Amino acid sequence: MRLLVVDFDYFFPLPQGPDPLFAWAHFETPYYLLEAWEERALAFLLRGLPLPEARGWEGFWDRFAFAPGAVLYYADSNALAFHERVRQGVEEVVLFDAHHDAGYRPLGTEPACDDWMVYYHRLGARLKVFYPPWRDPAQEPEPRVPLRREVDPGGRVEGVFHRVFLCRSGAWVPPWVDPAFFAFLESAPLPKEALEPLAPRPLDLEALRSRAREEALGLFIMETLRRSS
Repeated sequence: MRLLVVDFDYFFPLPQGPDPLFAWAHFETPYYLLEAWEERALAFLLRGLPLPEARGWEGFWDRFAFAPGAVLYYADSNALAFHERVRQGVEEVVLFDAHHDAGYRPLGTEPACDDWMVYYHRLGARLKVFYPPWRDPAQEPEPRVPLRREVDPGGRVEGVFHRVFLCRSGAWVPPWVDPAFFAFLESAPLPKEALEPLAPRPLDLEALRSRAREEALGLFIMETLRRSS
């Protein structure tokens, strides 16, 4: 039984060096799932910069062969990759993710989004992660359990997968790419089952753009007054 796990943050490239616009904290709380993204979007809009977008997800599912009866489970949190309906009988996990999710801190009593791979190791499953081409694996701490890690070379992925889990990772991926996530989900050629309620997050980008224009105008007026005084 082979499980394919895909975290949508795989398709959301981030700078690998210091960049204040991407100095984001990540916690799976309501604030970081939605409200935090408003200020982050505004930081780009105030500078006249385009919002970062998801890339490279089109055609992704064509790289895989799926067994008859395979099902795709989905949720927001990658912690649910260890859900009882997902993990049953799994002997190998192949993960496509910007993070190895094999433990970065002392383990809790329940699987979390950053350590659920450890729990598969405890079940005796083989583990492998493919990082996106934009991600430098050296920037991650060593996994806490044996795990094969490599940058995705692209192309067809060998073998057949019997089950799939897809997560949105809303604390890592902004609401303005939710349309891309749901299009990616819909394009998967498998029956789909939600493990938790999941809907596009409300984010009024037009209101944020209007606010950015007002802020820019206010700064322009203040600078004009300063120069004329």
